[in-house]
Amino acid sequence: MFRPTSPKYSSLCLFAICILLMSLFSACSRDSAQQSGVPPAGDSGPMAPGTGGVAFRLVWQQRLSRAKALLTPSFNACVDHGISTIAATVSTGTTTVTSGAWPCSAHEGLILGVPAGANYTVQVNGISSGSTAWSGLTSALTVTSGQVTNAGTIVMSYIGGDTTQPTVISIDPHSSPTNTTSVPLTDRFTIAFSEPMAISTVTSTNITLINTADTSTVPGVVSYGTGSTDAAFIPSADLAPDTTYALQVISCVTTTTCITDTAGNTLASNSTNTFTTETASSGVPAAPSGVTAAPGNGQATLDWPATNGATSYNVYYGTAPGVTTTTGTPMLGVRAPAVHIGLSNGTTYYYIATAVNGFGESPASAEASATPVFPAGNPLPPASLTVTTGSGQNSISWPAVSGATSYNLYWSTRPIIPDKYSADNVVRGVTSPYTHTGLTGGLLYCYIVTAMNANGESADSMQACSGVGAIQIIW
Repeated sequence: MFRPTSPKYSSLCLFAICILLMSLFSACSRDSAQQSGVPPAGDSGPMAPGTGGVAFRLVWQQRLSRAKALLTPSFNACVDHGISTIAATVSTGTTTVTSGAWPCSAHEGLILGVPAGANYTVQVNGISSGSTAWSGLTSALTVTSGQVTNAGTIVMSYIGGDTTQPTVISIDPHSSPTNTTSVPLTDRFTIAFSEPMAISTVTSTNITLINTADTSTVPGVVSYGTGSTDAAFIPSADLAPDTTYALQVISCVTTTTCITDTAGNTLASNSTNTFTTETASSGVPAAPSGVTAAPGNGQATLDWPATNGATSYNVYYGTAPGVTTTTGTPMLGVRAPAVHIGLSNGTTYYYIATAVNGFGESPASAEASATPVFPAGNPLPPASLTVTTGSGQNSISWPAVSGATSYNLYWSTRPIIPDKYSADNVVRGVTSPYTHTGLTGGLLYCYIVTAMNANGESADSMQACSGVGAIQIIW
């Protein structure tokens, strides 16, 4: 399956939720917006005599590099802030009683083995790159024997030392060679930042491509990978020949839509670069160069620089080396980057690509290969996803995953690409079937579901959409 591209629109619903929460926090997160409340207090099964437990959930207070508080959009705190692990301690004064640690993706914690007593403090630290970058606490807790105390929601604040505002280092086409003239019509544009950025803030609201001739905005999506310093603007359709475009990176469109780094520092300034596209092609394009295949869990991500003269690309693949356009399984009319999912972990897949236009198909590229691998310990993703539409609601269902303890449902009113972190909303701890209510008729709703266990979160399920314009391309 290739996940189709479309413009990314902001969620008015989540913005309204953030406004309601503004009286409590200087910023709201996807975690807080979608997870009101905490695990229920009460009996949690067998416990050691004389002990109880403490349960909590987390929200993240955005550290701001401006004097005025900014209301940020919803986000996945673990990814935005580069947090891998949550470590918590229960103490009385300076004495630690017990502790626990979880993957950040759990977004909550339950500490057992706490002796019954009063005046406990729970300190929670967010670990980023091996050191504590975020911290929060709650105090004056009482633990009852055989019971779980509800500690409420702990607000995590940035305590790291990063006060430097990030900058844009460069804005370039993804073609080879890279230049500002004769840019391929199928190209996309790479924005290199000086440091890792908060993914949810790098969106098509702040990064736009403008046709300078008529000042129109080119539809497209913005992609930003975990742990990267580069974003990409991917036009939704081919660019026009002999046309000048300007790629604009706006630090703050409004006080609520600013690009920030993982510490919450706002992008230092706006940046713009201007490009002119190639003339209309007069022959068959050259073969794509630099084709790569990156392995994932049951999938491979294919990429290559844009080729002059191409209007689309064909990919051919097989499970033995030496793939040709005759022997390979074709995937026609695709664009880079493309995610090939539904693969078998441990099996090597081989790929070639060709460039296509109205004059024909180019020779094949050099071969690339990838061997998908299943992450140790994490559950498998749901094998399938079904969306059934009702009046003002959708019912989303999936088969149970062995070893899963809960599921997360990601959704947007657009196709979700390139992965779950591009979704505008997430509801955690759901079960199948899940009824999504309060929907607007005539809108597209797309969903991805992941499975959770103590080791972390699974890869994405296949996307399923319902409503006007729903589409899935599968081979």
